[in-house]
This record gives sequence, C-alpha cells and structure tokens, in this order.
Amino acid sequence: MSDNNSNSNSNKKPSIIHELLTPLNIILGLTQVLSIDKTLKSQQKEMIESIQGAGKKLLSQIHEIFDIPDNDIKLSESKKTDISKRHKTPIKLLVVDDIEVNRFIIQQMLTGNPEITIYEAIDAQSALNQINEIKPHIVILDIYMPDMNGFEVIQRIRKEESHQDLVFIVMSSDPRSNHEDQLKDCEVDAFLPKPIRPNNLLALLENFIPMFTDVNQDEKDLPVIVQPDKLPDENFLQEVIRLARQGAYSEIKNLMEQLKTRQSEFLAFIRYLEQLLKKFQFKEIIDWINSSKTKAD
Repeated sequence: MSDNNSNSNSNKKPSIIHELLTPLNIILGLTQVLSIDKTLKSQQKEMIESIQGAGKKLLSQIHEIFDIPDNDIKLSESKKTDISKRHKTPIKLLVVDDIEVNRFIIQQMLTGNPEITIYEAIDAQSALNQINEIKPHIVILDIYMPDMNGFEVIQRIRKEESHQDLVFIVMSSDPRSNHEDQLKDCEVDAFLPKPIRPNNLLALLENFIPMFTDVNQDEKDLPVIVQPDKLPDENFLQEVIRLARQGAYSEIKNLMEQLKTRQSEFLAFIRYLEQLLKKFQFKEIIDWINSSKTKAD
C-alpha cells in the first residue's frame, strides 16, 4: 500500500511544481520587464526590487522543498545555426505559450530589437499552422500546453523537410523537462528555464543570430585584448562561473566594478572579461576561466 502511495505522489510532484511556479514566474517576469523601464521613479524601482526579492526568496524555498536542482540554459552543441547568413532581416520569431502574459513578457524583453518581428501562437495547433504560414526562423515554445506538448510539436515539424533548419527553443518552469536525452531525441536546439531573464534570452538568441550583441562595431574593428596572466582568487572566479551559468549579465558587471575599485592589479582580467561579456559569451567566459585555472595549476 505504501509503495502505491509513494508512486502516486511522485507522479503528481512535477504537476504540483508546475502549478506553483507558473504564477510565480509571471510575477518575476513582469517585474523584470518593469525594471528596465527608464521612466520609473526611484521609489517605484525600490518597490519593484522588493517584489523581485520576495519572489526570488519564494522561488528558492520552493526549489529547496522539492529538491529542485538549478535549472540552467541548455544549448544543443549539434546545431548553432547562423541565421543571419541565410536570411535577411527582419528575423521572424514565433512565441508559443497558452498564457498570454508569458508571451507579453518575451515581447517586452525584445522590444529594443527592431530587427526582430515577433509572432504569437496561443496553443500547439496554432503554432503548427503559423509555422507553415509565416515560416519563422526561430520558435520559442512552452513545453506544457493544453492540446499538445512542445516536444510533440517539434517532432511533427522535424518530419517535414522544408523545416529542417528551423531553430526550436523550449521553455519551462519544470526542471524535470530539462533532460539532455529528451532534448536530443526531439532535436531541440536549446532549453530556456522560467522565469525568463532578459539577459538569458538575449544570450541564448545570440548563439543563433550574431546581431544580438550590444557591440555595434564589426569584429575587425574591436580592440584585441591579450589574455591576462594574473587572475583573482579562486572564490571570485567560482562566483563568476556561477553567475555566467545563469546568464547573469548585470551581476557579473557589478562584481567586476567591485573588483576594479578594490584591486586595480586585475584591470587586464577585467578588460578581457568585459570583452566577452559585451557579446553575452557566457560559455566562453566559463571555458576561459577553467582553462586559465588549469594552466595556473
């Protein structure tokens, strides 16, 4: 009898997590959209920060209660499609989610990128129809939808030869959706965890569209910065790696500013890290630090 109850509870657990995290992700997503509004007064910013802080604390407690691991962005190494070489702008991006506010959050996060045309679909069937009609370059879709899950949508589309190069990014608040084998089997290009952070979204898209960088110069015009020989202490480097895994652009910048004021001998390290951060190259940051540490040892 106890085994049956245990199995029943474990089957319900992902659903409970999803139901708890869905409204919380909306709260955190909307506060992030509001926080980038430059017209806000200081008091309004403080209130938004308070909401964000409370939301993040609740998110952390839910993760702790259900023993949820960190839900990192996962990018397929098998296909990093350079869309800008195959298509002229604007890039067509289809956002698929049955919750309207989730679609709104992504749209607002990408408002400052006029080269992107955003389309929306409210369910899986609508997504299938729009993929065939508008032929988007990238589809960001929620895994859990009422009529058909995101993986099923991808499997259907992948069978059609005309859509083989279409980039699929799945998103979910349920960490149990982030299974490497499942992502590979369904030919998913990337996994985007909720709550979606603007820098995470931009960093992920930058893997597929090189124009998603805040550097307006051509690569040949960028100054060549030599890799630094001197590195900060191990704790600092581990913190940078941790933040890079989260795509935490602003947090890494703040960390560098603190280091700059405290220890000026690491200016070469800061300059090199800034060059990678400007292009949202979080994976390169992690690889470079790990490689530099190995050489130092």
